[in-house]
Amino acid sequence: MSTHADPQIVEGVPPEGREEVAALYWEAFGGKLGHALGPRRHAVAFVAARLTTDRFVCAVRDGEVVGALGYQLAGRSAIDLTYAALARHYSWWSAPWRLSLLLPLHRAPRRHELLLDGVAVSPAARGTGIGTLLLRRALDVGRRHRKRLVRLSVVDTNPRARALYERLGFVARKTTDVGMLGELYGFRRVTDMELPIAPAEPAR
Repeated sequence: MSTHADPQIVEGVPPEGREEVAALYWEAFGGKLGHALGPRRHAVAFVAARLTTDRFVCAVRDGEVVGALGYQLAGRSAIDLTYAALARHYSWWSAPWRLSLLLPLHRAPRRHELLLDGVAVSPAARGTGIGTLLLRRALDVGRRHRKRLVRLSVVDTNPRARALYERLGFVARKTTDVGMLGELYGFRRVTDMELPIAPAEPAR
């Protein structure tokens, strides 16, 4: 598979792409979700089952999902993480502590913003512009829903992602130290970044 062919950017998760999106998310975020959702085989199956498929933008190349961006909109997140779902997939006795590890990572969107739940790109496709394409489509989604800005979070252990966001115009607004939880999540600080959504250009 050529990693340089132009990908197709689609809104939603393709019908056969649930497992691929879940695997991409685990590759990108397993470090901070591992204690709550691991081991990997259980986590990928759980995430695949709980995807909110219309809260994603995906990059598809040669029939394979090579990038995924999730977002929150109208009260629905990219991944529907609930106590009942954790209990069914793992166990009733482990669901409380798993949920307690996930709650500090939860973020609520403000009415005027599109809040991103994460951007994940296949290792083989990184550095080919897919992240940029996904983020630009996210701006289109936000504009269509009359949002004023896009907000995302980036951790201190991912300077490459932060550099991309800064190149696209995102500005850091707030940095939070997670304290002792950093030992569990694999990072110490998380920074909120925002990018205003420019109005659509008038048709000529």
